[in-house]
Order: sequence, then C-alpha cells, then structure tokens
Amino acid sequence: MKDNTPLAVAYYMNGINFRISAEKLVDGLELDSVGRPTKLMAMPLYFLASHAAELYLKAALLKRGFEEANLKKFGYRHNLSKLLQEVQSKGVPVTTSTMAIVHGLSEQHQTHQLRYTVLAADGSKTYWPPLSLVFAALDELLLLTRISTHGL
Repeated sequence: MKDNTPLAVAYYMNGINFRISAEKLVDGLELDSVGRPTKLMAMPLYFLASHAAELYLKAALLKRGFEEANLKKFGYRHNLSKLLQEVQSKGVPVTTSTMAIVHGLSEQHQTHQLRYTVLAADGSKTYWPPLSLVFAALDELLLLTRISTHGL
C-alpha cells in the first residue's frame, strides 16, 4: 500500500490556509442575533470554510489508508457528505453538530453555488449557519486529520 502521509499533510496544510483566510474575513462582518452574517460579503468566507472542511476530510481519509485515486472519483469530489460518511465508516466518531454543518454545506459546495450561482434567483436557499458553529466544526474536522492512539 502506498504511503499517503505526505499527500495527507499537504491537504491538511492547505486546509489550514483556507481556514485562516476564512477567519480573516470575519472582521467587519455584520452578524444577526444568532451569529450569522447579514450581508453577501460573507459568501467568500463560507466558500473558504467549505473548502477547508473538504481538505480536512480528505486528509483524514488519506491518513487512514483511503486511496488517492478514490478521492478523485466523481462521487467524492467536493462531496462533503460522502467524504464524512467515509470517515465515519472507518470508525471515527463525529459530533451531531459537526455532521449537521458538513451536511448543510455539502450541496452548495459540491455544486459550486458559492463560487458561481449563489446570487441567481433559482429558488435554492443558501446555507449560512452561525459562524461559531462553522469554526467549531472546522476545529473538530482538523482533529480528525490526526491518528489517535486507538488507531482511528
């Protein structure tokens, strides 16, 4: 079996950079009473956070023996829900809150809505959860990129 550790580390580091970039966009955003941005200027933040989540999930899978070629298959590309499902199938526990954030972000990430069509009046609703929940989920996903002493 090929050692995927160097690639996993690259995904992990890129994920860190996307997360840091998302954090930098928080300053100056107007938030509603539950911590959701009120202006469309938050669109890039959610894109960066979604991509960080994707990279963390892929790093977690690579560190657990998932083949790089499988990550490139259509069913996994940009599909946060499918990547999370694979991580969980490896016996890795994930909190309900993080699962909800990942599933909520998945479709708009997979279909590139945040990059291209979020402003189109097509009837689809953009998922913008409170930022505290987004960053808490990213914290948890980051921890999944490590291998525990339990082998998970």
